[in-house]
Amino acid sequence: MPVGLIHKEEEIMQTWLKLIGSAQRPLTDPEYQGRWEEPFIGFRKTGKPSFLPGDQVFLYAPGGTKSIFALAEAISHPEINEQYEPNEEGSCYWNVKVKYLINHSVDRGISIEEITTKDRNLSKSIQRQSHIRLSSEEAELAFHKLQKR
Repeated sequence: MPVGLIHKEEEIMQTWLKLIGSAQRPLTDPEYQGRWEEPFIGFRKTGKPSFLPGDQVFLYAPGGTKSIFALAEAISHPEINEQYEPNEEGSCYWNVKVKYLINHSVDRGISIEEITTKDRNLSKSIQRQSHIRLSSEEAELAFHKLQKR
């Protein structure tokens, strides 16, 4: 499976690292039981995310384990969440539907440090952001390490 920048219908698809959960509400809380199996990923900010169908998304749990635990593919453009509640913790303005290519429990994920390269410290780059683009090198590292779990 190719990861990183791939060509699909003459568009360049991107690979992303996306936070799921938070330090305040980690996926290891009883409510999630260490898993994320929703058919979508959400975005709290009102600015439309740049995700396109075909983009690949590594899911990262920042609370507790700080692990990358899943790889998904975006299967929709961002859609406004009709149930969005701005004052509700975790409520998201945008949703992107995904299909999972790899989906482990958080405790079976890989440390974000395992895919840090000489060009970028991912744990610092992702701070205060909900998602960032990954380089081809970072995406390949994440894919191969996650696939071995």
